[in-house]
Amino acid sequence: MKKILVADDSKIISNIVDRAFKDEYETVVAVNGKEAIDIIKNNIDDSIIALLLDLNMPDVDGFAVLDYFKENNLFKRIPVIIITGDVQKERVDRAFNYPIVDVLAKPFTFDNVREEVAKIINMNSF
Repeated sequence: MKKILVADDSKIISNIVDRAFKDEYETVVAVNGKEAIDIIKNNIDDSIIALLLDLNMPDVDGFAVLDYFKENNLFKRIPVIIITGDVQKERVDRAFNYPIVDVLAKPFTFDNVREEVAKIINMNSF
């Protein structure tokens, strides 16, 4: 089964994503950037089709994950959507310096997250 990786320290966010896709994709959760990077490193079967990434996480933040993706040329393999409650223009602008798909502002709905993931599926036709 294809998987969506949610890197966010909020259980509420991971639950929303899980419920939005429960019949289509498995949701894999990382509560910080280090866990997200470890999961990506172990994604040997390329089953992860998208990363929903929070910028503000404990220990290792979302920008460290974006840097890891850039250093390892992963953006084409695993498209990234930023999910954040931080709407500071400079942080959002900084995120767009990476080849991300979009930024999804918290709070969001099932429909919002489904639309964003649909963009990825249409781009990559999994």
